[in-house]
Amino acid sequence: MTTLDYESIEIYLGDRLRRADCLDVHADHFFPVTLLDHIFHYSEEVNGSVSDGARVVHRNFHGHDFDRWIDNLVARTRLHITPAAEGHDVVELLDIDSMIFSEDSSVTVNLPDDTSHQLVDFSSGEPLRATSLDDLSVSIDLAGLFHRPPVDADSEPYMGFGMLAHVVRTVCDKSGIDPAAVDPAKLSDRIFDHFKNELLDLIPSLWNDMEHILHYCHPSLHARPGRA
Repeated sequence: MTTLDYESIEIYLGDRLRRADCLDVHADHFFPVTLLDHIFHYSEEVNGSVSDGARVVHRNFHGHDFDRWIDNLVARTRLHITPAAEGHDVVELLDIDSMIFSEDSSVTVNLPDDTSHQLVDFSSGEPLRATSLDDLSVSIDLAGLFHRPPVDADSEPYMGFGMLAHVVRTVCDKSGIDPAAVDPAKLSDRIFDHFKNELLDLIPSLWNDMEHILHYCHPSLHARPGRA
């Protein structure tokens, strides 16, 4: 039996979410997480200063923090559990104290009210089977998400993601690259290396879109096929 606390789960799933990269501009779930990571961390570097031999980061653009955004998105991951009543219910990751992987591959979570609940598959309602976090995956479904009104009414609706998609599409078209057939991290590196300074101007609009995702989107935790 293995017991993991919230912090351990958050770190692991945050790393997983960073690998949920999709630069395919034709996909419903365009989620250029590696490119976003590059842009926001670069904005810290170019606005940093050196004091007593250590770099002091001055966050630009109203203190936007990409790492905290990832943490907050992970915290909203939905877990489907068996309650005391029939059927199943949903809690968010931030609601749990710990997760337990048992020898029979069942997975339970402990809540702050000292109750324990078994995780179930959200589509079938059957018990979720896993021996470790590596058997689980976080999915983020952005299909239809941007049909909702923008969070900031004074901002162009989804201009940040739209402009980023335009850059990706232009690079791919000129280079004859199919974004669905290449490593998104490598493609992100290439785009960032050539356009990093221009991409900095997109940060306010990108952040508005990212806040929209954080407000409306709930990643789901499910078993990875063939893992358990």
